Amino acid sequence: MCIFRKKKMEREKLIEMDNLINAFIEEYSSNITEKNAAKAINSFKEEWKVFDNYAGNNSYGKSLIILSSAYYFSPSTNVNDLKNLTRLIEDYDNNPGTQYKFPIKHSLYFNLGMCWHKLGSEFYSNAVEAFKKYVYYLLKLSSNTSYSNFTAYSFKRCDKYLFQSLINDELNLSSPSKFNDPFDCPIRVLLQNDEEISSLLRYTYDSCLKVACFIRNKKLPYMKEDVYINDEYKINDDKEEFLKSVMWSHYADSHKGICIKYKFTHSIPQIDDRNITVFSYLKDVRYSDDDMSKYSEHDSINMHDAFFLKGQQWEYENELRYIYFDINGKNGFQQIKIPNTIEAIYFGLACSVTDINTIINIMKNKKLIVKDHEGNVTEEKPIKFYKIKMDLTQFGNLIAEEIQI
Repeated sequence: MCIFRKKKMEREKLIEMDNLINAFIEEYSSNITEKNAAKAINSFKEEWKVFDNYAGNNSYGKSLIILSSAYYFSPSTNVNDLKNLTRLIEDYDNNPGTQYKFPIKHSLYFNLGMCWHKLGSEFYSNAVEAFKKYVYYLLKLSSNTSYSNFTAYSFKRCDKYLFQSLINDELNLSSPSKFNDPFDCPIRVLLQNDEEISSLLRYTYDSCLKVACFIRNKKLPYMKEDVYINDEYKINDDKEEFLKSVMWSHYADSHKGICIKYKFTHSIPQIDDRNITVFSYLKDVRYSDDDMSKYSEHDSINMHDAFFLKGQQWEYENELRYIYFDINGKNGFQQIKIPNTIEAIYFGLACSVTDINTIINIMKNKKLIVKDHEGNVTEEKPIKFYKIKMDLTQFGNLIAEEIQI
């Protein structure tokens, strides 16, 4: 057979598959029920993925969504069916041509989790594994922004966990379920009920998703009317972060703790793009004067509101939130390495001499090192230490006095 005839036959085969797959999508999209589930399953053809690989379009992914829906509605779905479905979805997920198909992937893994859940408690672990990837792609769909060379502050109480994190150059992350404020994340409300799916999703979030909170008076850089803005204050004429007395009271053990000033070269940390199990991003918290009780009535929520929305009464915090999701994560706290990112440490009004000396001894030989995107060092300097004191010239104000070591 000549090469031209062979190529013509291949093209004709692709056109035929294109017609079949689009007819399948047209017939069953948003129209799967128990009555037609079996017919949809029988109509699905695995060979359609050849067309998808060739054309790089969404058709095969959409047909997989229909197939997964059909398995969910079909009363005869069994373990072997779902093992095969899992293989098909993972093949699609691992295909280089689908690298950025986040909307399709998060739908596929949610459907897969629902299918495994349908088979009963014996398969809840399979459901959780699918839900982990569902949340992972949901987060990737929400944001893919990175930032460089920005400062942020964090108030801490002095305890063994702080000392250990300073020794090891680590940032401690916690699950949203560990937040002191029960109204901090609307996602917590949505996952509090006893319904089984919510229970499995709650386990997924507690295991895989960790959060770190910072204070930053300036908004993260953003585009506005095609203009890049990187110096806009959240609240005009706001006090410097480390001089906010209420933050010391709420988050630094009533002034007995410290405030750390970080300077991050990259989004915290710079995740290797080849690591397909971890995703992280930063976003400013949005404050709303809406009635937050509305989330008690919702059964779904967008990711921005789920993790980056707080009541208007917290606006003074100027919070910046870091989300870290690891598909292989476990319950409990998470530590990530952030070496050479501390620029200064401020000791509270009531911070003990013992804690001050302990922290200075840990940090005095460490340095802040800033690098460019190519890894070249652009700035290197010792960490500075300050003691917070009352401003005797104006009652109610704080000042920071540098400690010479």
